[in-house]
Amino acid sequence: MRYITIIITLLSILAIGACSNSADLTPLPTLARLATSVQPVATAAVPPTVTFIPTFTPMPSATETSTNQPAAHIPATTTPPPTSTLRIIATDTVLASTPTPVPSITPTLLPDAFVFGQSVEGQALRAFRHGNGPNFIFLVGGIHAGFEANTVELVEEMHNYYLQYPEDVLPHMTLILIPSLNPDGLRHGRVIRGRFNGNEVDLNRNWSCDWSADAVNSQGSVNPGTGPFSEPETIALGGLIQQIRPKAVLFYHAAANGLFAGDCDGFSSDELAAIYGDASAYPYGEAFGEYEVTGTGPEWVASQGIQSLDVELATSSGIELERNLRGVMAVQAWLSD
Repeated sequence: MRYITIIITLLSILAIGACSNSADLTPLPTLARLATSVQPVATAAVPPTVTFIPTFTPMPSATETSTNQPAAHIPATTTPPPTSTLRIIATDTVLASTPTPVPSITPTLLPDAFVFGQSVEGQALRAFRHGNGPNFIFLVGGIHAGFEANTVELVEEMHNYYLQYPEDVLPHMTLILIPSLNPDGLRHGRVIRGRFNGNEVDLNRNWSCDWSADAVNSQGSVNPGTGPFSEPETIALGGLIQQIRPKAVLFYHAAANGLFAGDCDGFSSDELAAIYGDASAYPYGEAFGEYEVTGTGPEWVASQGIQSLDVELATSSGIELERNLRGVMAVQAWLSD
């Protein structure tokens, strides 16, 4: 009986302890709670695709100096309009031998100085802008480089002149000056090798209008390239002309003493020759007849429906600055009408 009493007492104590601790028990985490406690796995962000658009490269600004005295000032009668904003984007244009409609470019502002391509030997093809109007005129020197180095000097002095007298760029006009299209040939100096580019190609036989593998000059056969626009210099200038669509392009050479109008595919630049000739007193109106000329710059420009001119200086040494400034002024006035 005594043992039964002890057992009953022990069972009562255990029952009371179990009831008092049941409220303090913490439930075990469930599968759902474990799932929500796991951090999500981070995924790497996909970088955006970047498309690079080539643009004209502005040249570093520098103080312009001239070793010659400035030409007599040819005053303009009007004041240039306020500067507008502009951006031209270079593209790999497929050059055509026949005129192709090209969307007009909203008049905007190119840099004062820019690079539009490279020569065979990697030299920069440089251009300078004067004015800010919608009507462009290109002045191109040095296509025959050192052999006709006075044409490089002429366009450089024109650049210096317009820096000093910016009012002589008429309203609604922009002048693009390219002193030398052939910097590789320029370093050879006033010898026949200086006429050609780094591939020994005559750049004024490398354009597509009437291109011929049997090209010549006054001294015999010359290399016109493997085909039209085989050279980086003509590709660069041709693309720039197709994109900007200037009203006129003037190529300076020496020394046939005359003006020869671009003419191709039925498009004639005779009126441009008359305007420039009357103002500058260069002879004009006759075709070049000393030898057959093929694949020239003025002819191709005419094939694009753009007025063009071969301006031949009277000598191989002088630059004839004032008479050519008068010619450019007359062309500006004509195109501004």
